[in-house]
Amino acid sequence: MTNWRVVDIIKTSTDFLEKKGVPDARLDAEILLGNVLKKNRLELYLFFDRPMGKDEMDLYREHIRRRGTREPLQHIVGETGFMNLVLKTTSAALIPRQETEILIEKTLELNIKPGARILDIGTGSGCIAIALAQSLKEAKLLGIDVSKEALALAKENATLSETQVVFQEIDILTSLPNTEERFDIVVSNPPYIAPDEKDQLQAEVLQFDPEVALFDESDGLSFYRRFAEILPDLLIPGGHFLFEFGGSPQEKPVLNIFMEKGFHDLEIIQDYNGDPRIISGKYIP
Repeated sequence: MTNWRVVDIIKTSTDFLEKKGVPDARLDAEILLGNVLKKNRLELYLFFDRPMGKDEMDLYREHIRRRGTREPLQHIVGETGFMNLVLKTTSAALIPRQETEILIEKTLELNIKPGARILDIGTGSGCIAIALAQSLKEAKLLGIDVSKEALALAKENATLSETQVVFQEIDILTSLPNTEERFDIVVSNPPYIAPDEKDQLQAEVLQFDPEVALFDESDGLSFYRRFAEILPDLLIPGGHFLFEFGGSPQEKPVLNIFMEKGFHDLEIIQDYNGDPRIISGKYIP
């Protein structure tokens, strides 16, 4: 098999992944092969007749085997793109997703003063805090998470991205950040999946993402109730918040939580598919 060409191995691995139920099997086969050969997908098309060496084939077979178990592509290659960043990905935290980029974009549209203090609750891989820190050079970013493993990954990503973010281990459901100053902006992509929704998840998510980052042990709304309770202790008067939530089924319940607590300028922001995805608002005493 060491004489197999690139074009042959892509077809064979695509067939294998399709039988395993992997979405976008050919795309994944090409990305994984590009990772092995250190070439992008366009370059692969220029080298379709290139024979595969034994070491390359051994590594590629292992990549395809792992993808066939539904291990996420991003875990296999060890990184993913988010905004204009390349972030390390492991099973310690959720893989940064495109929908969360909207939260970054909407935050950056705010009138953010130099030196603004921003809190990222449930920072995970650090993607939100790091992306904001990269765009807001003078801002002071604090990312908190309950998971030591996630915080270690976030710190590594901040170092790799050459951004200044402070991280703390905090369980926001029971504690508040260790700081005396309030924040100008609070952002979060919290756990919002109820346990009875597990069977609706893709294998890649259910088997490989950390449960603590996915599931609210109640009805999917615990974190929003907690946020509505503690935002007056976290935000300066006039401070903003932006929180991701679980789409249409949660839109009205989440909106009602913050309406009942009297927050101002509440807005539901849609994702790239037109689904409700983010709630934003202001704290005005």
